[in-house]
Amino acid sequence: MGRIELQRGNIPQSIEYFKKAISLLPYHYSNFGISHSMFSDFLASAYYRAGDLDNALHEYSSIISSATGRSDNPDICAKSLYMLGKIYEQQGQKAKALEYYQKFLDLWKDADPGLPEVEDARQRLSKAP
Repeated sequence: MGRIELQRGNIPQSIEYFKKAISLLPYHYSNFGISHSMFSDFLASAYYRAGDLDNALHEYSSIISSATGRSDNPDICAKSLYMLGKIYEQQGQKAKALEYYQKFLDLWKDADPGLPEVEDARQRLSKAP
């Protein structure tokens, strides 16, 4: 339901659904490729789209700090690094943003070179002094 509301642009309702879904999950939930980090990614994305950078930062940070997030969904973990770079950049923390863009590219350096996130991170790093 959270994804449906997010797609519809009903961000506040999607956030409520994602928060409820996460609250109902056991701490180390992982079944059929669905994990806590997947729900946290959806919630972080909704916060980001709502312009709530602090809560988006918190959710993306929780994904990269979670052992299950890194092992169960490494692609979500990598994307979280990219999103942390974007958030820090928007908050005016350029050095931290560049650090996270670099971490993202270190993980994805040989994978999916055509992905928009990879190209965007490369461009942002190339513009750095």
